[in-house]
Amino acid sequence: MVNAANWMLVGPWYRWPQPGLPAAGRQSAPALQKFSGDDFIPGFMAKPQHSLKYDPAVDVVNNLDLVKLDKAKWGRMLMILNNKGEPASNQDRLDDKLFKGRLALSSLRKLYQPTHDRHYLVTCELHCDAPGFPRVGRDQVCQAGFVVRRRTSINPQAVPLDQIKAEAAKVHALEAELFELHTLAQAGAQAAAGSDMALNVQARQLKLAQDQGLGSWGALVQRQQMQLDQARLDLADWYQAHGISVKVEGWFPLMANGRPSTTFGEWRALDEAQQVGETWQGDGQSSEHTYPMFALVPDPREPHHDAAGRTMYYGIVPTTSLQHDALGQARFDDQVTFEVRCFVRRHEPCLGRVGKQPDCHGALTWSRPTESFRVAAPFDVLGSANRPITIKLPDLRELAAQAAMRPKGRLSPVRMVQPQHLSPQIDGNALAGGSMGGEAICSFSIPLITLVALFVLNLFLPIVVFVFQLWFLLVFRFCIPPQITAGAGLDAALSVTPPGVDLDADFTVKVSGVDTLVKAVDLAKHLVDGTGAIEKRVQDDTGMDTAPTLNALDNNTLGGIDQSLMDNAALKPKADGSLPPPPPVGEPLVYEDPVTPVWTLAGAKA
Repeated sequence: MVNAANWMLVGPWYRWPQPGLPAAGRQSAPALQKFSGDDFIPGFMAKPQHSLKYDPAVDVVNNLDLVKLDKAKWGRMLMILNNKGEPASNQDRLDDKLFKGRLALSSLRKLYQPTHDRHYLVTCELHCDAPGFPRVGRDQVCQAGFVVRRRTSINPQAVPLDQIKAEAAKVHALEAELFELHTLAQAGAQAAAGSDMALNVQARQLKLAQDQGLGSWGALVQRQQMQLDQARLDLADWYQAHGISVKVEGWFPLMANGRPSTTFGEWRALDEAQQVGETWQGDGQSSEHTYPMFALVPDPREPHHDAAGRTMYYGIVPTTSLQHDALGQARFDDQVTFEVRCFVRRHEPCLGRVGKQPDCHGALTWSRPTESFRVAAPFDVLGSANRPITIKLPDLRELAAQAAMRPKGRLSPVRMVQPQHLSPQIDGNALAGGSMGGEAICSFSIPLITLVALFVLNLFLPIVVFVFQLWFLLVFRFCIPPQITAGAGLDAALSVTPPGVDLDADFTVKVSGVDTLVKAVDLAKHLVDGTGAIEKRVQDDTGMDTAPTLNALDNNTLGGIDQSLMDNAALKPKADGSLPPPPPVGEPLVYEDPVTPVWTLAGAKA
């Protein structure tokens, strides 16, 4: 990006392919850096490089890949889909067009929300396009900021959607296979060295490589990644051949009472000139919404600071907003793809500066767009697990004692004003009807509301999983002390089975150092009919009157529930009667490795 000022706004030097080398930085884009903790700004200013590493499986958007079901097995699947990824109908079953879903890694970055304890900065630095790639002094810049733009696909040749999905499915299949490899690698990294789980992961990795005619696990992962990269290039060529391209749009606040609204706005398409020109503004219209960037000024007492001798800027990337369009659609929707583009504006050299007032009328310099990304949904399972929440319910004995000395009206601070009072009628322990009265004001205590809410959750959880056959939801629930006991028989083999093993096929694992062959038929019989059968354990865990019928589920579904129940049963109270710690949640914090410049930057100003 070279303009009349010969300025270039590029990514930070420590994210260049060759750190600090001008030739590697000239075409770089601003970086999106990830952090944890609400106080991440001071840590970044002290050590700009010290940001979290992106996980190849967690920090990307996962697509749903469809796998054709074997007719002999589809009757035991938990959720059967058709070729469109929708729940299969009776006609789909007759036509034998049945599939199951599996996760597939994509190349699209996913940014989590602040409620997920993840925060992001966009970072860049300013140079002059001259020999030596010298920095531009901060005193020459009067404004720095960035915009968030939306990317949408356009299909001028009206290529059928089914055809587009079919081409994309080729990539999704390879992405799903790579996802399974990453899952297996993660299981090995988390297993204790020398344990049965670690040995099983290593054996599984070697077998997968040998099945593909390769001698090592690393060679298998490398080949899979190369095949996926080539498939993505082929898909991009196919898009270009069929005229499918991307439209870039900017967010423009709507005008309200002569001023830009802070609540409502709209996306407007930007052509290539508008994307790198002045922020577009029509007659009576607001300009594109921008966010500020701040200069990263290093401590002069630290000559080896990452920003020493450089002109660097950073800005907080928004991943949530209260802004909506006129139809009520959220600006940052989790199904929309975004990008960030940074800019700086120089002082107008002809106008000069009056007092302390900046003359922000000079030329703009734009960066290249950052990598594309989507925003995680508010209740994303992986994201929400990063910020554990503990809700302490009241001790009923203490609550009863407090009720005995309750000052009138003092302990019920939640007031609900009802224009119409809805009064249920109870006959014994059943609902017999209800009536609607006039205006009423009711006050409740917070402990009372919390107790009833938890009771309702426990009451309806078994009903929901039973009615809709969503038994996998039990994996997301743990109780200490548990209501169940561990199973027997093949549970020891299941407990050391690494993720990614197909439980519908025979497999071998090491239990206490001894090879154990687990047959799919025996596993299914054990899980449903064996000693400590899963049906009885699910009944005990959910409090159902009768045991559910789970023999229609496949081994992979049953195995996941069984392993979750075993983890639950292992959480026994300690010898002193205290409760054990809950299972770990979220992802471990892994930071980027620090780098040093391979070339010393010339300190001259442009």
